This record gives sequence, C-alpha cells and structure tokens, in this order.
Amino acid sequence: MSTVGRKIREYDRSLSERQKVRGGALLIVVGALLVALLAFVPLVTPLQVLIGLMSVALMVVGTLSLGTSGIGGRAV
Repeated sequence: MSTVGRKIREYDRSLSERQKVRGGALLIVVGALLVALLAFVPLVTPLQVLIGLMSVALMVVGTLSLGTSGIGGRAV
C-alpha cells in the first residue's frame, strides 16, 4: 500500500466514533449547501463546475466518514 494510504488509515483510526459521525455529517451538509448555492446564485460556468465537483467530493468523503464510524471488526 502507498504511503498516502497508510497515513489516511492511521488518521482514520485516530479519530473517535463521535468525531467521524460529526465530521461526516458536517461535510454532507456543506456539500448540500454548495449544491443549493448552484441552484440559487447565478455564477460563471467554470466556477459552477468547480463548486459542483467540490460539493460531490465533500459529500462522498462525509458519507465514507459516516460509513467507517463504529466498532471495527463488526459485521455490517
């Protein structure tokens, strides 16, 4: 595994379940707010693409954070 992958895994293991849940929920909300921004504020097209990609990335990371919260080794 790459060095980046190891660092991400170590950081993920250092977080508590509560931190993962709160952080994941916050990232999903921020991503949703960015999507709402796209719906209601007229922006230049390249900026729309950038905000859209950022919002999707934030929501994906938030979902993964929520998915990895919990006791390790437990069947889901």
